[in-house]
Amino acid sequence: MRKFIEKKQTSQFPFQGLEDKEISAFTCSTESESKQQLNKLKASHRISLKEITVLKCENSKLDTVMKENVMLRNSLDELNLERSQHVRLIQTNQRELAEQTCRTENFEIEIGRLKEETLSLTNTRYRLTMDLKSKEMQDYHVIKKLKDEIQ
Repeated sequence: MRKFIEKKQTSQFPFQGLEDKEISAFTCSTESESKQQLNKLKASHRISLKEITVLKCENSKLDTVMKENVMLRNSLDELNLERSQHVRLIQTNQRELAEQTCRTENFEIEIGRLKEETLSLTNTRYRLTMDLKSKEMQDYHVIKKLKDEIQ
């Protein structure tokens, strides 16, 4: 065998100079080596097929996860849009509340002013009523005096 390898390296015709027994031994050994290599390749191919199947399964799972991710992103976008709308509504409500609070304060000030004015008017009316009664009494006395003088 060693002769064959040495000659193969130096010769263009690898089997030249070998006898039939040697050629037969070489081809048998290469056949068994080839069968072993073929069996190794088949086993490697089966393992590769299994790995491909596993990868396809994982790829399918990844596709499912990616679809779910897209759905979740869409849901998140919708929630963010709703949140933005709610924030705008809250801000609008806060502005309206601030305006109403300001109006309420203005109304309370106006109510206080109107109460003071009402009290002042009530006092003035009472004073005028009292003045009128006093004048009526004076007029009554003056009329009575005049009547008494006339009589």
